[in-house]
Amino acid sequence: MRDDRERFADILEAAEKIRRKVAEGRDGFDADEYAQLAVVHLIQIIGEAANRLSPEATAAIPDVPWRQIVATRNRVVHSYFDVDLDLLWNVAAVDIPRLADRLSEAHPDVAAHD
Repeated sequence: MRDDRERFADILEAAEKIRRKVAEGRDGFDADEYAQLAVVHLIQIIGEAANRLSPEATAAIPDVPWRQIVATRNRVVHSYFDVDLDLLWNVAAVDIPRLADRLSEAHPDVAAHD
């Protein structure tokens, strides 16, 4: 069973992969269906890892919107035909980098595993 440290590393690894997928900007992202599919999958990974963190781990970083992260995962899993590109871009380009920064700040000893 994965522990909280490994789940934080999973989140950071997925966030780094998302960063690379959006690096070319919005136009490149909109034109690349495979980048969009990858980001949807990576958001699923982040949401699943967040959902499986212990209550102690999430309580230790109360300013992170854990429920919203899990809800976003659920939305892209269950409504994949209706995923809005504007929403997906905003999550990928704004929310995920903020999350990664906050987790790195809270857990500087945890790094994404390659």
